Amino acid sequence: MLELPKPFHSICRKLAVALDFTYDAYNDFMSLLKKKYRIIPLCEVTDTNAPFIILRHDVDASLEAALKMAEIERKLEIRSTYFVLFSHKLYNLLEKDSLSTLKRISGLGHEIGLHYDVETYESYGQTLEESTNKEIQMLEHLLNKKIFSMACHNPSLIGKKDLIEETPDYLNAYDKRFYDLYVSDSCRAWYMKDLMRLLDFKSERVQLLIHPILWTEYPCDRKSVFERLFQDTEDKNKNYKSQWLELIHNNPRVRNYDKLVKQNEYG
Repeated sequence: MLELPKPFHSICRKLAVALDFTYDAYNDFMSLLKKKYRIIPLCEVTDTNAPFIILRHDVDASLEAALKMAEIERKLEIRSTYFVLFSHKLYNLLEKDSLSTLKRISGLGHEIGLHYDVETYESYGQTLEESTNKEIQMLEHLLNKKIFSMACHNPSLIGKKDLIEETPDYLNAYDKRFYDLYVSDSCRAWYMKDLMRLLDFKSERVQLLIHPILWTEYPCDRKSVFERLFQDTEDKNKNYKSQWLELIHNNPRVRNYDKLVKQNEYG
């Protein structure tokens, strides 16, 4: 069993146990880190602002969960980077409500960056650089803001080197010039050695990746997190279905057509 230093035992215990991925734990974690590190979005990284933590979020599932985390950080006076996908099955940046949520995150002072999906881009018939550049331009158009940063989606699954890891045009989160310690909460499974190195406060340049969807108001297990996500998605679809059916039902042309058919005026 891993022995944790006593001064940090409480906060590490919250993070190491899946049932404690709560917003209260996140608040305590950030408050602790803030005492020792400058916490910055990727766009603010320089050679002179160490020691720092680049706080980054990959929005892999829910913009609403990202907004909740962005609001917590705003209260703590912390700014971070939120990487968003265009190619996603659970949210659409071009949809009104999704874009509104994204703008609220940006309006809280956080950086928005592109989370690019190499596997999806392979179906576009363009180079990786062309695809990322076009999506960044679109993101800039939607937010009316300059986009500085990007991060690869599921880099461990693409099975090859990211050809734009050291791009001169944008800051790439996986460019190793920006960190000497990388810590991630992926799948709610911390690498405890990395976490303990972070809490040892000896690293000068840290990148901390937090996935908003994994954190909740109350303790729950990993499976429940995703059950909740898809239940929320199902509820949204049911609501959209009701709106759509009501719109069709109340359409004067539809109502008149049905009336005529019922009266046998059409063969």
